Amino acid sequence: MYARIYVGCSLTNAPESFDVEVEALKGQLRQAGHEVLEFFGRSPGDPRDVYKTDIHDRVAKCEMSLAVCDWPSIGLGWELGTAVEKYRKPTLAVAKRTSVVTRFVFGAECELNLNFQFRRYDDMSEIVLMVASFLEEMKPQFV
Repeated sequence: MYARIYVGCSLTNAPESFDVEVEALKGQLRQAGHEVLEFFGRSPGDPRDVYKTDIHDRVAKCEMSLAVCDWPSIGLGWELGTAVEKYRKPTLAVAKRTSVVTRFVFGAECELNLNFQFRRYDDMSEIVLMVASFLEEMKPQFV
């Protein structure tokens, strides 16, 4: 099953090597047949443009939200809440096994298990298979 996926992640405090990994992940998702919606990112622009693009265009229009939670981010948290609570998007949050993730995410998984899951990975390339299995589980929402 293929989907229009919005990939969100922290950029503000993440090292450049993380950006490179996320871009590679988005390329792998495209190779698997998914449409990947680009976030505003570090492009120059007005803060209002960042909010409008990422929330009203990307999160609102995706079929699935994928949140890479390896680095803390207020913006990513906002996107997660909007995707899950406001738009009811099937949302998969992932983090490296060694990353520290807020308990809030684990609480959300217990509370919102209909459209939200959290999974750990060792290598970012594993996420493509996680997305495939998540979409299969969420299939009734796409029918």
